[in-house]
Amino acid sequence: MGGWETHLTADYLGDKAGDAIDLSDLRASSQARAIKAEIEGAGEHNWMFSSSGTNNAHPDPARRTLAAGLLGLGLSPALAGAGPKVVQGERTWSESAMVLYFDPAVENGFSLRISRYPERNATWVWCHLLLDGSLYAFTTRMAPCESSRTDPDQPTAFYTAPGLRVGISRLGTSAHLQALSFQADVRAHQNSGGRDGDGPNRVKLEGIFRPGPLKTGSPKGRFERTGRIEARLQAGGRIAELSGVGKAHEQTQTDPRFTAPFTYAMLWGPSASLVGLMSPERQYGDFEFAGLDTKMSSFQIGQWAQIRRFEASLADGRRIGGEAETVRQFKVPIFGHQWLGRIVRAKVEGQSMVGMINDWRPEDQAFR
Repeated sequence: MGGWETHLTADYLGDKAGDAIDLSDLRASSQARAIKAEIEGAGEHNWMFSSSGTNNAHPDPARRTLAAGLLGLGLSPALAGAGPKVVQGERTWSESAMVLYFDPAVENGFSLRISRYPERNATWVWCHLLLDGSLYAFTTRMAPCESSRTDPDQPTAFYTAPGLRVGISRLGTSAHLQALSFQADVRAHQNSGGRDGDGPNRVKLEGIFRPGPLKTGSPKGRFERTGRIEARLQAGGRIAELSGVGKAHEQTQTDPRFTAPFTYAMLWGPSASLVGLMSPERQYGDFEFAGLDTKMSSFQIGQWAQIRRFEASLADGRRIGGEAETVRQFKVPIFGHQWLGRIVRAKVEGQSMVGMINDWRPEDQAFR
């Protein structure tokens, strides 16, 4: 893969529908070249410069600036003056996109999450890379945010963080997703995290997610899928080309985030996947096996241990169970607490999976 011209276009995917993803074709597409041409002032453009997703002879200057920012290195001066503007417990529009993948050995993979708070002029970015067993972490709550919202019904969308080289591009509506592209070029800490800001290690990530069906257990405003991922990671002088089953989701809401404690499991494998959330306020999820996706009526998980057990009741009356072993773990600072992320390998009803199990305020959680 080569550079920041890797963005999805309708004409590219229309020609390639159902085919294996060819990143070299995407890199060479005319629409990809148009992005760079527009940035250089040549007058051409791409859908990423227009909130409507249609061509426009006069692209939105703000979007042009954001695209140009993706081609720069590191943080812009705008970040220096920004600060955390999200107020815990406050109702405000927020939107997030996340994509992640880990190989079966849990030696290589990544997690990229971008959360936008347009009314609060704040963007949160979490980027974690696992390369040959080494974990790299970059997080920030210091990026500003465009004032425009990303509507789930838009035919295209672009999640970005002004001043940072990160982005997630969406082709299709959230409900009828065709593909996501994603990219990050940041300076990370080589440890389990727990603090925001630049580290000494430059890491790079880019790739494409082609989705499977929408999960039946997704609550309103949340769109969860497993699908096929092709990605390239670079850190510490090493490069990994990855492909296989991964996961992505989007979520929009006005209710405040990170209020009640929760534990959230997202696991996947070649023939099965599981999503489960347990919180004092609600439980939801689904279990997919051999193409059959079944909604959960309850999800219960034990408190953290190296081997962590869980069980769920399905809407069709079945009960399933499994266990997950923590392979790597990291922290992200939020509102004076530490969000705990754990990369795991798991067995669910005999099916091998990988993924993450995350805890927010586990000290206040009612584990089974």
